[in-house]
Formats: sequence, C-alpha cells, structure tokens
Amino acid sequence: MAPYIIGGILIVLGALLAILVPIKTKNKNIEIKFMQTTSIQDLKELLEANKEAGLEGYRHYVELKGRAKPVEPVKTPFSETDVAYYSADLYQVYEEVKGSNNKSGTSPSVKKSESLITNDKSSKAIALTDSSSSQEIHIGLNQPGLQLDALKTYDQFEPLNNSSRDGFFRNFRYNPMGARTLGFRMVEKTIPLAQDLYVLGEAWLESDRIKIGKPWDKKLPFIVSVKDKRDIVQSNKSGANVALVFGILLALAGILLIIFL
Repeated sequence: MAPYIIGGILIVLGALLAILVPIKTKNKNIEIKFMQTTSIQDLKELLEANKEAGLEGYRHYVELKGRAKPVEPVKTPFSETDVAYYSADLYQVYEEVKGSNNKSGTSPSVKKSESLITNDKSSKAIALTDSSSSQEIHIGLNQPGLQLDALKTYDQFEPLNNSSRDGFFRNFRYNPMGARTLGFRMVEKTIPLAQDLYVLGEAWLESDRIKIGKPWDKKLPFIVSVKDKRDIVQSNKSGANVALVFGILLALAGILLIIFL
C-alpha cells in the first residue's frame, strides 16, 4: 500500500510543479512585458494629483528605472564596502571521509564540502533616483514576496590558519565538522552604489515620501533587480523550464514506483 501512496503523492506534486509554475511564470512575464516605464517626476505628479483629488492612500502599480543609493550608509561585513544593499553568506569548508568500494575492498575517499553557518542581510531601505527629479523612491528590500536580484561582488576563501589574523574571525566561534575544517568561504551579493535598477511594484505617498512595496493584488509581481527587463523575463522563463522538467521527472518516478513495487 505504501508504494501506491508515495507514488500518488509524487505524481500529484510533479503535475502541480509542471503545470502551475509555468502558468504562473507566463502570467508574470506578460505583466512585465506590457508595463511601460514611468519617470519619478511623472509618478510624483500622479500621486500628488490623486491626493489633492481626495484619494488619500492611492496606490499605483508602476515600472521604474533608475540608480540605487542607500537611505542610510551600509557597509558589507566581509569586504567592508559601502553599498546600497548586501546579503552575506558565511560557509564552513571541511573535509568528509567516506568509504568507497573497489575490487580490492573498501577504501576511504576524502571529499570537500561546505555548510552555511550564517546569513546576514542589510535591513535598511534603499532609494531609487533618476534624472527627472530630485525626489527619491524608498524601497524596503525585506518585504515578503519580493523578487530581488543582486550581484555577486565578493567570493573569498579564508584558510583556517589565516582566519585568526582577520578582524572578522578574531572572536569567531564555530563547531568542528567532518574530518577537518579547512577554512571559511565568504560570499557577498550586493546592490552597489549608483547601480542601475529595474523596479516593478506599487507606489504610494507617505507624508512627503514615495514608497514602493508589494502590490495588494498578489498576482502582480514585485521586483527589484540589477538585471534589465529582457534578462528578467528570460531568467523567469528558464526557471519555469527547470520546474517543468523536474515536475515531469517526479511524476514519472511516482508512476514507476506504483508499477514496479
């Protein structure tokens, strides 16, 4: 009975993955393709006009293009670089000893592995500017439902013997893993200062500020990206294709499980 239940679950999951994800991605890409870019000045005038007309709290779904700047100074933890936003991952790199079978018996093999220890993200909002206005658009990047694309700007391995000399690792504590810890890998993804950005979201006035956030309509995409529109659409399409293939493989695994077990 168990193979039928597990097989049925795999078939359902595979079908959902192969059908729903491509449909959702297609709808998202259609929304992106048909949006027209609005300047910050035009957006400001539109929101202020609606406020004066008595539409307090009016929200407008908009596509913006501009450059990033921090609302408050932000410095990355590893490279100590001034940026608009960062996400920093610290990995512990270690050796694992595993047995392997060959003609002469079992012999150990050593494999290098890594495990994520910490993930740190800047919590400050960023600002978007363009040449049309001195007005800044404020965007909180920790909002749920945000599709955020940043640049990998730092990827450094620090051997264990050298890490004690580094200021970041001087008082750092870690748990030994595997046969031997080799060191630590530091990865930073950032939105650099003055980085060109593509933004798609819902804008509203809050006092004298314009803010961008997740649309009330959950079907509408919310995007802040270092990529241009064409690359975003292509990346979404590639992700949908991967989901399609993986969904088909899951469904096939479920069918084979039911037939042969």
